[in-house]
Amino acid sequence: MAAELVYKGGWQWGDTILQRLEGPIGDGEVWYPNGDHFKGAFHLSYASINGPAYAADGRYEFADGSYIEQAWINTSKDRKPEWWGLRGLFRIHHPEGPDSIAMFLRGGKRYGFELFLGEKPRVIAWYAGEEMACELEVTDYAIEGPKEDCMTLTLTLRNGTDEYRVRQQGGDWEQNNYDTYIYKLTTRGYVWLPNGDSIDHYGSGVRLFQPYDGYLTTHCAATGKKRSERWENGEQKEAEAWEYDTAAAEQLRLPHPFGGEEQLDAKLWPDGHLVYGYDQWVYDGPLADRRPEGRGVLVGNSYGTRGRRYEGEFRNGRCEGQGTFVNEEAGLRQEGQWVAGVYQEAEAAETPIVLHAHYGHRSWSISSSGDWEYEDSDVPAQLGRLGFTGFRDIEIARIERHCITLTQGRHTHLLTPGGQLHFSAEIEGREWSDGCVYDGDDYSLDLTWKE
Repeated sequence: MAAELVYKGGWQWGDTILQRLEGPIGDGEVWYPNGDHFKGAFHLSYASINGPAYAADGRYEFADGSYIEQAWINTSKDRKPEWWGLRGLFRIHHPEGPDSIAMFLRGGKRYGFELFLGEKPRVIAWYAGEEMACELEVTDYAIEGPKEDCMTLTLTLRNGTDEYRVRQQGGDWEQNNYDTYIYKLTTRGYVWLPNGDSIDHYGSGVRLFQPYDGYLTTHCAATGKKRSERWENGEQKEAEAWEYDTAAAEQLRLPHPFGGEEQLDAKLWPDGHLVYGYDQWVYDGPLADRRPEGRGVLVGNSYGTRGRRYEGEFRNGRCEGQGTFVNEEAGLRQEGQWVAGVYQEAEAAETPIVLHAHYGHRSWSISSSGDWEYEDSDVPAQLGRLGFTGFRDIEIARIERHCITLTQGRHTHLLTPGGQLHFSAEIEGREWSDGCVYDGDDYSLDLTWKE
């Protein structure tokens, strides 16, 4: 056996703007100190045109005579040469026994559970190439792949009276712009614990179902929350704050809390936490039929809603009853009675109010400017955002007999009978490489209260 790793084959030296390319390329062989041998094609391409960068595919032979017919090894220059090893989940052929499936990473060492496909399937648990002492019963298993999904092994294992489900994924295939399938050197593992909690990690995070070394994500079944953790030698060193796990939420379609015909996508967690849209609104309070019912709090939590808050009563998912709405940015406060999501103004208009819109647009570039084009239209005054391009951030927040309140971010605008408001906006277009903008669009809007 060689005293150290030995490689024979082609080599590449070259520079690109982004990276210095140096390493094995073309046909080659590797002899490992433990007696293993690999022979195949080595890829060194920053753009991954001919395969994944710093990797090789071919036949891997173990010192004991077993082999992998189609294996991938990692030859990254960033890693120590002794880490030139298997990376992924592979089927191993044993000359004197049934095939097995095992996961390898970090210099070709076995991690996780190796499944032997005999008449009575059995598993061996590994961590960093060392066999873990345990007696586990295989109650079920499934194998997927190869190619697009590569190889995925799902196991159901019994340890005494406890049952665990484990999924090990080794690499995946993707098609590049040259219609060639490329193997990505990745590994990922999932462990579902008897209490319903689960752990997912990149290869080496757990040892015998327990967090041990590296980074992983823990999912709590009772709360539907998750957090990232860092472990060293079986001890937790760092942990982020718990956050709601989207994967654990029930997907719903609910009425908009502030009325209208619009239905919003919503997510509901086991503890009753409810979120509308992409964190657009967050609700905390009692529920009935999976929607707000009773006294609760609705808080804006994204661009366009942040700083807005309703606290009060809900009926059938909408603001209804006594409640208070505050828009901190615009200095707007509405306290009183709500019906079907709409605030009941004390000075509400007795007849519909019509606004006249004089809307203009022109395009420009660094060398020329187009002519203004205008459109005139009458629109009913309704709560919500204006439908004119360039002014999506303007919305009508209140409609009273003698005043219409419009908000635009931190600004509040008041429109009275016979009055007019003017708005202008510029939306920049493309940029030169030095960051200078060379085209864009200008918009103009005059709103007049028609008497």
